[in-house]
Amino acid sequence: MRESSRRASERSHNESWLTSLVRYVCSHRGIRVSISTGSVLLAWDAVLSGSFVMSLIICPIWFVVSVVKNAIQRHGWRVALLRMAVPPVTLGLVLANNAVQLRIAKANAPRITAACEKYHEATGEFPQKLDELVPRYLPSIPRAKYCFAFGEFFYWNIDGHAMLVWYEVPPFGRRIYDFDKRQWNYLD
Repeated sequence: MRESSRRASERSHNESWLTSLVRYVCSHRGIRVSISTGSVLLAWDAVLSGSFVMSLIICPIWFVVSVVKNAIQRHGWRVALLRMAVPPVTLGLVLANNAVQLRIAKANAPRITAACEKYHEATGEFPQKLDELVPRYLPSIPRAKYCFAFGEFFYWNIDGHAMLVWYEVPPFGRRIYDFDKRQWNYLD
């Protein structure tokens, strides 16, 4: 009986702590603005472009602005810490997303190149489009990254010279696989 009442008390304490934190964050405009800005930046870099470029530019400036605003406005140490924590947390989340996206692309790229090589062995030429690999060589064409822009692999076969391309750091930083040389290179 004592154990269950202790657990209920801990759960009640944790819920009240979380509830009070949410109320505290919602009651301060500066924290709401920081969290909103972080959400927009996450959406831009992680969801839209699958990169980290905007966050890498904006977060350090944003952190310095937060420090200066906190020194001028003097809202209290809780507000100051929360406002200063949002830019590095945002940058950390974007960089973690970028690392995952790169692992996905680096895992899927060899699958496509191997399928193209098998197609080449069977037909004597590389496919004109990646869709020709489905379903015999690949069940479907995988994405390079799971984001809205720059998430697809691009493939060209011009006059028998085939290349596979994906964006590592959009809008530049393209990784290119040359099927004649059988090696990866960077463009940009």
